[in-house]
Amino acid sequence: MGLFRRRNETLNEQLLREAGLDPAQILGDPGQKPPPVELPLSTLAAAGVPDGSSVGPKEWDAAVTAQAPALAGSRIEFTTIPNGDLIVNDETGDVDLSPLADAVEQRVQPPYKATAQRQGGDLWAVAAKRIQVARISFPEGDKLEFSHRDDQGEFRVDGEPSDALVPPELERLAETSGDSFYVEAERIDGDLWEVRVTPL
Repeated sequence: MGLFRRRNETLNEQLLREAGLDPAQILGDPGQKPPPVELPLSTLAAAGVPDGSSVGPKEWDAAVTAQAPALAGSRIEFTTIPNGDLIVNDETGDVDLSPLADAVEQRVQPPYKATAQRQGGDLWAVAAKRIQVARISFPEGDKLEFSHRDDQGEFRVDGEPSDALVPPELERLAETSGDSFYVEAERIDGDLWEVRVTPL
C-alpha cells in the first residue's frame, strides 16, 4: 500500500480542486493538455479492465484514456481520497500517478477507486467509480460488516463474528438506513475506510 501526493500543485490549485473546480480553467494554463478521450464503458473489458464480475466495481462512473510516460508495468489500481492523495494498492515505488488521476477528475471528483490498464506505449485506459469514505477508529482487520434486521444485530471482522464493540462511526452510518441495514467497510489506509450502506 503506497501513499502518493500530487506533485507541483499550489495551495490555490488544491483548494480549487477540492471545491470541485478545474484549477486550469479558473487560474489559466497556457500549456493545458487537451481533455482525455472518454471511452465507452464496454470498451474497457476489451482493454483488459474488469467490468466488476470478478474484481472491482460493477459499474464505472468514468472511463478515459491518459498518457503517462513515467509509469512501469501494465496495470495499476489506486484510490483517491477526499483530499486528493492517491493510495496505491501495490507498492510501485515513487511514481507520479497524477496524469491518470487528472484525466479521471475531468469526469469524477474524489473520492473514487480506479483501475488503469496499459494500452500500448504510454497510453493507459482508466476506469473509475465514486466511493464513500469515512474515518473509523478500529485497529483490527481490513473488512468490517455490521448488519441489523428483526431486532437481530451482527458485527463481523474479516468475515468472522466479533464480540468487539461496533465502532460508533459505523453505527452513525447505519442510522440513516432505518431499522434494517447492512453496512460494509473496507480499509483503504490507516483509519480511512471505503463504506457502503444498504437498507434491508
